[in-house]
Amino acid sequence: MKNLWISVVLLGLLPLPGWASVGQHSDVENVNTNDKHALMNGRTNEAKGSLNGRILRWDVNMDGEVTISDVNEVIDYILHGSQQKISSAYYYVGTSNNWTACDATYKLDNGGGDVYSNPVFSIVIPAKYGEYGGGRVANFFKICSQETMDLDAYNFWNGDFIGKSTNIADHEMSGYFVEDAYDRVFDFCIPSDIPADKYRLTFDMINRTYEFEAIKETPDLWYLVGSCIGDGSWDNNSYSLGTSLVPLYPQPDNKHMLNYVGYFPAGEGFKLIHTPGDWLEQWGMGNDGRLVKNDDSSDAIRVAESGYYQITYDMEMDVVSITKYTGDVSVFTTMGMPGSYQDWDPATTLMSPMGTVFENHDWIKKDMTFGPDTELKFAANGGWIYNWGSGAFPVGVGIQNGPNIPVSAGTYTVVFNDILGTYNFIEETE
Repeated sequence: MKNLWISVVLLGLLPLPGWASVGQHSDVENVNTNDKHALMNGRTNEAKGSLNGRILRWDVNMDGEVTISDVNEVIDYILHGSQQKISSAYYYVGTSNNWTACDATYKLDNGGGDVYSNPVFSIVIPAKYGEYGGGRVANFFKICSQETMDLDAYNFWNGDFIGKSTNIADHEMSGYFVEDAYDRVFDFCIPSDIPADKYRLTFDMINRTYEFEAIKETPDLWYLVGSCIGDGSWDNNSYSLGTSLVPLYPQPDNKHMLNYVGYFPAGEGFKLIHTPGDWLEQWGMGNDGRLVKNDDSSDAIRVAESGYYQITYDMEMDVVSITKYTGDVSVFTTMGMPGSYQDWDPATTLMSPMGTVFENHDWIKKDMTFGPDTELKFAANGGWIYNWGSGAFPVGVGIQNGPNIPVSAGTYTVVFNDILGTYNFIEETE
C-alpha cells in the first residue's frame, strides 16, 4: 500500500518532519474535508487551518481521514501533498473521434475557474452508428490530460490516460478510475444496447470517480401540408397526421437534420409547418421566389417541373433546400411491418399510404403497441423482394436486406418513406 509523504510547515518556524501511514488514529479538529481528500486522492495542494496542538506526526487512512498525535498547543499548518496534480484540461479519445491522436474536439469542461475548486469535469458526446444501416455501436474510450494532448501525434500514446483498472463489467456506468500509461489502463465502454442519442461523461478528479448518463433526444419534427401532400386538403390539425400532414424524417446521426423525398407535380403548392394546428411557424415562398420563414405574406412553395424532389431542413443553421432527386424510385401497392412479434409475415400488419392524390411513397401505422422488445423490418407488396432494415432505433435509414430493426416496448406512430428508406417510431404519450 502506497504511503503519502507530507511536509508540515509551521508558519514562521522551521519545517517539522511528518509522514503518513494507514490505520493510525487520533482526534483532530478543524481539518477541512476537501483538504483531506485533496491530499489523499492525487493532487499537490496546500491544506490550511488550525489544530489543537503541536504537530509531531499526522496520518491519513484510505478514506482520506487525517489523524494527529502528540497535541499540546494551537498552531497554524500547511500540508503539502506530493502526488499527481489535476490537469488544467481533459479530453475524450475513442470511438466517437475514431481514436484520433491530439484531437481536441471533445474537451471536458469543469465550469471554469481553479481546477481544485471545481474538480468535476464533464462532456456530452454523440452516440455513433455503424455504416450501411448499422445500429448504435459500443463506445470505447479513454480520457487524456492536457499534458498528453500537448505531445505530438507520434508521442501522444506514450502519455498518461484515465481508464479502468480491470477489463471486466464493461457495462458499468459508474465507478472508480485510474490514471497511468495508455497500455496500463483499460478502456471505458458504453455498450450498444443502452438506448441513447448522446452520453454525458462526468469525472470527479479528486475522488477519482466517473459516471456516465445516457441521454435520449426526442427529434423535433416539421411537416409538409398542401395540395400535393397526403389527401391535398391543406388540413394542418394534429389528427390529420398521415392524411394531410406528412412528416419530414430525422437522421439517426444528426436529429437536427430533416430529410424528405417525394413526387411533386408542377404548379401544386405546399408549405412546411412546425406545429400541427398552428400556422405561426412555417416555410413558404417569398415574392422574390426564395424560401422564407414565418412571413405572413408568403405564398405556397411550387416546383416548376414535375418530378422527384428532396427537401432538406438543417434546423441548426435554419436553412431549407429543395433539389431534384436523381435516384431510382419504385412504386409499391402495400407496405408491411413483419417482425418477430407476428412470425415475420410480410403480408400482414400493413401500413396505410399517406399520399392519396398523387404518387405515394410515405406510409403510416398509428397506435402500434409492442409488448416486449422485438425486431422488425419494412417489406413491400406482401413479400421479401423489397425489404428495408437497419440497426438504428427509433429513427433510422433502412437499406435493402439490412439488419433487423430493434424496437423497444411501447406504443408508437410509425412512419416510413420507401424512397430514402427513412423511418421514425414516434412514441405516443397520453
